[in-house]
Amino acid sequence: MMALALAVPARHQYARNIRKPRKNNNLTLPAVFVINLQKDTVRRRQMRERLDAVGLPFRLLDAVVGDELDLDHCPLYDGARHRRYFGRDMTRGEVGCLLSHRNAYEIMVDEGLGTALILEDDVMFEPDFPDVLRALAAHPVQWDIIRFLGSAKIYRLGRRIIAPLVGRYRIARIPGAHGGAHAYLLTQAAARTLLDHTRCNWMPIDTLHGRCWETGLESLVVHPAPLATDPAAGSTISDARFDKTVHLRGVERALYPFRRFWFRFTETLGKRRVYWSSWWRDGRAATTRD
Repeated sequence: MMALALAVPARHQYARNIRKPRKNNNLTLPAVFVINLQKDTVRRRQMRERLDAVGLPFRLLDAVVGDELDLDHCPLYDGARHRRYFGRDMTRGEVGCLLSHRNAYEIMVDEGLGTALILEDDVMFEPDFPDVLRALAAHPVQWDIIRFLGSAKIYRLGRRIIAPLVGRYRIARIPGAHGGAHAYLLTQAAARTLLDHTRCNWMPIDTLHGRCWETGLESLVVHPAPLATDPAAGSTISDARFDKTVHLRGVERALYPFRRFWFRFTETLGKRRVYWSSWWRDGRAATTRD
């Protein structure tokens, strides 16, 4: 029972306010959540300073501590399925990260929030970031989730510009299913969808964000990204998630190459289907905007 208690955090027990938000008369700004491990006081202070500098009130969500999870007794984690396609378990840090984001979705739904900005605690902002949020709220292009992905390698395969946003920023679509859950904007409908898809988890949360052929979410990006991760911050999940060693034996080890091939093959088909099936819709949105 103790292991189960650690594996499934009580609903919203990690939600708290870091400070009383300033009165915000601009209703186009979304609710802002910052996911932060309670022990990481330096990151908390840095995020407070950065968000104060751009004038964004926020709520702090205590991150689920992955080291306290017992993955063998976690009903929200499907280890067998993850091992089938990845050859090893997710790390406890990855599962803790996923559950932290899931807590934010639960709060969005329970409180009836129309949109929310979810941030991890290593993000740095451009001064005009609030202008981007306001422009997205007023823009006619429909979306479920806007991902702020700044890595140059993400755009090596190209991007499809859908419409101008504000200043130098554009709303765009990318052809891949890239990782990165450090900053994204989502609607309540998207939060409900992601709650449904995280009832039994077998992939990291940022991987799920990219698999919109499964979730059915309209996932777009803002290019260039109006924020970036702090290169000096490092990851709190640990580098073990990059370990590609296969930890399987017997029949499971023999079947793994075929299952992995199937996973990658269907992923490629899904990415291409979403990207090219949206071509007419994206072009129509751009024409309507003009």
